[in-house]
Amino acid sequence: MCLGCLDEDEPPATRREFLATALQLTAASALGATTVADAAARVWDIEARGLTVDNGGTLLPAYQAVPMGASNQTTVVIIHDSPGIPKELQELAREVARTGYVALVIDCAQRGTAKISTHPDALLSEAFNLDVEGDVRAGIVTLNGSAPNANPVVILGFGAAGYTALRMALNDPLGIVGVITLSTPIEATEKSKTDPRPDLITLLARLNVPVQFHAGTADPAIDREQLNWLGRFVAVAPDRRELYLYSGAGPGFYLPSSTTFDKGYQLLAKKRWQEFLARRFS
Repeated sequence: MCLGCLDEDEPPATRREFLATALQLTAASALGATTVADAAARVWDIEARGLTVDNGGTLLPAYQAVPMGASNQTTVVIIHDSPGIPKELQELAREVARTGYVALVIDCAQRGTAKISTHPDALLSEAFNLDVEGDVRAGIVTLNGSAPNANPVVILGFGAAGYTALRMALNDPLGIVGVITLSTPIEATEKSKTDPRPDLITLLARLNVPVQFHAGTADPAIDREQLNWLGRFVAVAPDRRELYLYSGAGPGFYLPSSTTFDKGYQLLAKKRWQEFLARRFS
């Protein structure tokens, strides 16, 4: 479905109208899918700890949360485009685990900080994207040991990290079975001058796994044209593609540390990704 898609001939809905519509649709969905709502609402006891992922000698900080006694071994890998694993990402991992899924946060962005001094556009390059893909695969191996492909993986990516998540799903739809993106542009305004990576807008037509997009309408990196394109993209296959727009929200609406954090929108987005996981990967 496409909720809140922009129409060139109509002004955006007010925040109050948007929330009223969103809550009505969410309630209607819950009435028609009680088991999904129950699965998303169940709270599991968890264990959480920090660990290190070794990707060919590059050591990456990580954080793992595991639901105790849950039979569903779907792994949700969380990646962000800023270095570090702050408390808010640790809490997100715990929330995923409480919903019944193994969660892993990997600090993939850290590896780029050393390159910026000599290559200012390194983080925009295809080489860096491939490095991060390797980091995610190494994290999955760390969790699964000798059977790295034993459990299906859903990647939840923030900002530019959502680009990596979608690229991995395009390249390995059997291993990466779903993607959730928050504030991820599908076309970059700033590109590497020496090693540009392709824009998602040229690739997404091949995406066959379930995907859920979350974007704020006031995010400067995701313009109106991109939002309308995503609306059309979702409409082609609404059974496995979802787009949720948050009227007036900026790029960091989900994370409390952001100046554009919105608690109401965070709770709404949380409910949606929980139901996305419960409906498709339980």
